Amino acid sequence: MGMSETYTRSTTRRDRLFLLSALAIGLLTLLGKAGEEADLEKTIKANTTKTRSYSLFRQGCIYYELLPTMREEWALPLMENFYRYLKNHRIYRSVFGII
Repeated sequence: MGMSETYTRSTTRRDRLFLLSALAIGLLTLLGKAGEEADLEKTIKANTTKTRSYSLFRQGCIYYELLPTMREEWALPLMENFYRYLKNHRIYRSVFGII
């Protein structure tokens, strides 16, 4: 996540950057899980494999990149599943509940 190229003197700032990185990894993993449940994995893998080709984190990165141009019939179930997963995780409710 680019933390090896980051330099900071302040340990507090470094810890905050690690927290943001951990939250981003968690969100992308949840997005990958939501896409897998919406059966979108078949759109990003070769049709010859029967098992998962990419990790949930990698799938989340791919869906995040494709989301602006994604078909609405694919984006809607993805976002509905993502919202449901986000709503059910206590840590994300407490962190993003204010927003």
